Amino acid sequence: MASQKSCPECGSNDLLTHSDISARGGYGPDLLPGSSGLFTSPKLRAVVCKDCGLIRYYAAKETLQKLIEKGQWNRLL
Repeated sequence: MASQKSCPECGSNDLLTHSDISARGGYGPDLLPGSSGLFTSPKLRAVVCKDCGLIRYYAAKETLQKLIEKGQWNRLL
């Protein structure tokens, strides 16, 4: 999962990351509908700017493949 090495909001290079976050929290919304299975949850990686607090999420490659295969998401034109 490629990402920028600087914050697009403030330009800082002081970024924090955390991988393997569930996109389908027990009490939260399903952030990637159509990518979950009966016993599986899609995974995200978060990147947070330590200076301005901007948060970006990236879907894992296997999650992206599920979204493509199921055809429930449309390409943004």
